[in-house]
Amino acid sequence: MLSDRAAVKTYRYLRIGIVGVAFLLAVSVAIERSKAGCWQTSVSAYYYTPVRAVFVGGLMAIGLCLIVIKGSTTWEDASLNVAGGFAPVVAFVPTSGVGTCWSLPPEPLPVNPDGSLAEWVVANIDNNVTALLIAGFAGLAAAAVIAMIANRSVSAVARVGERGTRLGLLIALVLLVVGWLLFAFWDDFDTKAHGYAAVAMFAFMALAVGGNAWDRRRARGVAFWLYASIAVLMVLAAVVVFAIGTSWDQGVLALEITEITLFAAFWIVQTVEHWHESVRPVP
Repeated sequence: MLSDRAAVKTYRYLRIGIVGVAFLLAVSVAIERSKAGCWQTSVSAYYYTPVRAVFVGGLMAIGLCLIVIKGSTTWEDASLNVAGGFAPVVAFVPTSGVGTCWSLPPEPLPVNPDGSLAEWVVANIDNNVTALLIAGFAGLAAAAVIAMIANRSVSAVARVGERGTRLGLLIALVLLVVGWLLFAFWDDFDTKAHGYAAVAMFAFMALAVGGNAWDRRRARGVAFWLYASIAVLMVLAAVVVFAIGTSWDQGVLALEITEITLFAAFWIVQTVEHWHESVRPVP
């Protein structure tokens, strides 16, 4: 049986790992910036540079950690699960805004002369998203079978785990079904799914931060003010950048860096708060 000490260490490693992956991505982007001499229009556009492996792998690692880590409340747990669920979509469906700042131009170019995505980009999307959907459905099916075998009951699927666990599994099923429908029938999936998934991912990250502030509203201690400030700044940054619109070429880049930095700050604060705990008791 997993000891309390082992559980605490596991949570620590997962939490520190997320910050480490974010730092890894920042370092990779900085190295590319030093070689290219300019900035891409977004962090996502670094998919088309030598940063690609770190970008895709980093998002996959962060997404998995957000799903695996158990939130202190049903609300926080659901928010982290949804944010983690959108991370692979952001990774596998690259932005259509490919930018023009590369230390080594991709060959062939990711965009055709008519503005459509190159065949190799579309092929990557088709392969990766198909694999994601199949693996996702297979994972849910495996969870259902394990629950039925463990409880020797077909109806055990509806009663598996705590309420937060059941909600998380239901959310995963809904996301997979909706994702499959969009992938199969939405003509603009290849060019627009990335943007919507990225917005949703950051939105649910902000909800997780805000939820922590809400849980601390009565205590009004240091943690409350830190969580509340980070949540407000995440929303404010999005409002400012969207208000500026297209007048700033690196606006999306600045927004993504700001959101990632703020969420990393939240994660560090929460990691310190949880240092001796696996799941923090709700105040």
